[in-house]
Amino acid sequence: MKYLLSFLLLFGSLIARGETKIAPDDKRIVIEGAMHLACADGRMTIDRFSIEMWQRPDLNNFSRSKALTQSGVRICFKTDSRTVKPLFSDREGADLRKPSNFYGVYRNGEFIGALPGDRLVLESSGKGAVEWEIVLPIYYGVDFEGLLLDDGARLFDVKRKKHPVYVAIGDSITHGAGQSQCGSEGSYPFVLASINGYYLYNLGVGGSQISPAVAQELTGIKADVITVLWGFNDWNGGTRGDIDEIARRYEALLSELRRVQPAARIYCILPTTAADESGTRGKRAPGKPLGEVRKAERGIVEKFIAQGDEKLFLIEGDKLSAVGDLKGNVHFDNEGAKRFGKALAELVK
Repeated sequence: MKYLLSFLLLFGSLIARGETKIAPDDKRIVIEGAMHLACADGRMTIDRFSIEMWQRPDLNNFSRSKALTQSGVRICFKTDSRTVKPLFSDREGADLRKPSNFYGVYRNGEFIGALPGDRLVLESSGKGAVEWEIVLPIYYGVDFEGLLLDDGARLFDVKRKKHPVYVAIGDSITHGAGQSQCGSEGSYPFVLASINGYYLYNLGVGGSQISPAVAQELTGIKADVITVLWGFNDWNGGTRGDIDEIARRYEALLSELRRVQPAARIYCILPTTAADESGTRGKRAPGKPLGEVRKAERGIVEKFIAQGDEKLFLIEGDKLSAVGDLKGNVHFDNEGAKRFGKALAELVK
């Protein structure tokens, strides 16, 4: 009888407390790191890329399912609710790589850890309002369906500071492949952005090859800093290591980036260290070594600089990375991504 009474009291208190649902498009919720937001039927779709991009002819080996994930995206809000339940659902057509559905959580600007999607409940002492920031997963695409707050709790306007805009362009290394049990705060672009105080757009897509089409995605913003780390999949994938084709794509990308972002500082990062750089990995016939890709990209960058581009810079990616940083052949592990992001932050200013 005593246990029954305790259960009834607990059940009664839960009913009395209740929960209030906040819509995903509530103006007091700020979504950062994605330029394309659409809300319908109580569900917010968050896109890093435009629908128009898929029609462009110079898009090379872009996986739609990976592009529909939200690496680098943050959801920010402020509330005095003791318990907050962010509501996410699997995004149709997106990569849903398990166990990659981890979310990085910040409380009043301090990182408190990464939580898996099935345990994503935020708790505070209830003493005053808390500003929360949730960083979305790397390879697990979601739709945002709002927040559940305690009944009577308040949601406040979030006053986000204006920061220089940083755009990271590349393949799976930029996307965040190799990092595990973390949200996309574990990726090197997020580390770099956090150290230097940048507002981040991560346009990295796993498996992609150098695509000038991506430059046009920047027409809607004014970027201050752009990094480009691209070429691994061209070297070991569709072009079969055709160095001339890699150079042609790279030059076209830089030309288009400079056209749409004439004032941005563009940092070209040559391919980082790979465990096997021979060019024979997974191929029947010998390919060109990775050093040939670095040489070709370096030549293109030096050409632009010689022609007078004073805001284009070259970074030797292999000098900032080592085999010990890797998980597999080319992807950084958690610590490797942190080290690389910190090293870049010293050079990207």
